[in-house]
Amino acid sequence: MGNVNDMCRRIGARLREERRRMGYTQEQLAERADLSANFIAHLERGSRKPSLDTLVALSGLLEVPVDRFFESEPAKPHREAESPLVRRLIRLVKQADPSRVKLLVSVMEEMAPPVRTDRPRRGRARR
Repeated sequence: MGNVNDMCRRIGARLREERRRMGYTQEQLAERADLSANFIAHLERGSRKPSLDTLVALSGLLEVPVDRFFESEPAKPHREAESPLVRRLIRLVKQADPSRVKLLVSVMEEMAPPVRTDRPRRGRARR
């Protein structure tokens, strides 16, 4: 697994990755976590050791489990592709009662552009 310094660097790399995925600057994350931007920068570089309380708070803000900070492989692509607004929408839908979800789906279907069933052609059109 490595030594403590290696672990701090791994935690910092994951913190940076998840912060960027959520679209936060170091300053924005620091403000939300009631920490200094300088401390977030130190954590991301792996030059400071986060407490368990800090990791739990950051995992909540970044909407990832705490153990994500200890993983060595990159995040799964579909999670990186989700915008913070889409993640927020998913969270709200999960919390809503079924009748409101049904209403929301109806509204979204009315607002969404029609889904194309034919595949667009690649290259130039033939004449």
